[in-house]
Parts: sequence; structure tokens; C-alpha cells
Amino acid sequence: MKTKPDWKFILPFFAAFAVFVFAAARLGMILWGYYQGEQQYQKLMHSVTLQKPELKGAGEPQLAIDFEKLKSINPDIAAWIYIEKLEISYPIVHGSDNNYYLDHTFYKEANKCGSIFLEAGNHKDFSDLHTFVYGHNMKDNSMFARLNEYQEEKTFQENPEFYIYTPEGTKRYQIFSCYIAALDWDSFQMDFGEEEAYAAWQDTVKKRSLYDTKIMPGAGQRTVTLMTCTPAGQNYRFLVHGVLADDLQ
Repeated sequence: MKTKPDWKFILPFFAAFAVFVFAAARLGMILWGYYQGEQQYQKLMHSVTLQKPELKGAGEPQLAIDFEKLKSINPDIAAWIYIEKLEISYPIVHGSDNNYYLDHTFYKEANKCGSIFLEAGNHKDFSDLHTFVYGHNMKDNSMFARLNEYQEEKTFQENPEFYIYTPEGTKRYQIFSCYIAALDWDSFQMDFGEEEAYAAWQDTVKKRSLYDTKIMPGAGQRTVTLMTCTPAGQNYRFLVHGVLADDLQ
């Protein structure tokens, strides 16, 4: 004797299965997008010559950046950032606003991984007292995701500085403060009326560090802040403040 299917149980099962398939497909598309974006940046590595473990003078990693080639791909190129052990090695672009490169790669192709980019209000040559560099906290640990590792002092001890290569020369920055900041904090201040106000700001953000880096900026030393999102929430960012130690031409 045949029994009739009990649709009260079958229909919810198929509905749940359909939701699962849709979610899996969407996740697959997102991960594929991440992969494509990172592959583009790996392609750009052909524009960078990296020789390990040799160093130049003053501890400078031996990177040779072909800025002419990068400029031919994207005229918005400003610099290249490098933190070796964190595998952060990307071009930095400077757009006309802070929106376009949130979801466009260096090749100007739409992708959620976006680009590493300068604050639009900053000068392209890093001449401001305080310059911001933005990057996404990607789930595959690409872009600026690994900056969050600076929440642990051990990461700082192993990676106490970062390098920014420009067409004019190399800039070495010593990290002096790392912490999670609310978006309404003065950590994001860029304009300072007087040198005293800038020095007071540096002292403030130094005291916010999660640990003592033993580095205290001197009067007038320029700061670059690396910024990315953090699991703490959408109204917070993880900041890594670096002070210009050497300007190697």
C-alpha cells in the first residue's frame, strides 16, 4: 500500500535546501571575487623586484618599483607600501574622492577588495603632517586585514616599521601607536593650526596605544596612519600610526 508524501515535512526541507544552495552560491561568488582581486595584485608584483633577505643601507628592503609601468596602468598611482612579514605589499592610489577605490582595484575594475588608497584630502607626496592610508579588512587576509594583528604586541615586535616607496624615494616609518578608535575620536584629525597642536595630537594618540612601542614622535615629524575595519563594529577602525624616521632619496 502506497503512502502519500507528507508535504508538511517535505516542503520545509526543500525550502531550507534552496536557501542553503543560494547562500552557498552567493558565498562562492564573494570568494571568487576576492580571488580575482588578489590575483590582480599578484600580477602587479611583476612590477616589483624583491630580493630577500638582502637589505640596503639603514635596513631598507631591496625593492625596485617600476613607477612608470604602474603609471601607465593607472595614473592615480602615488606610492607602494611594504610590510614584509605581514605580506602587505600593494600599490597606493590617490583618487579624487574616498569612495571610488573602496570597490575598484588598481586596474579600475569593480571588485569588493578595492585598493589601498590615500585620503583624498591629503597631498599625493606624503608632505602633510598627517596622512591617511586606507585598506579593507578582507576575510581572506588580503589588503589591510593583517593590520589587526598589531593588537598583539608580538606582531609589533616582529614588524616595528613599514616602508612607503614613492617615485621620489623611500620613506621609512616607525610605528608608535596601535589601537581601535571610534570614528568620532580626534585620532582622525588631519588639519592642525599650529605645530603645538600637532604635537599635542601626537601625544594623545601615543597614549592610546595598546602597548608601549618605546617610540615617541619628535616635534614636526610627519605621521602616516594606516587604517582598516575591525571586528569591533562598523563605527570603529583599527589604526596603526607611524612616524617618518628616514626619507631615503
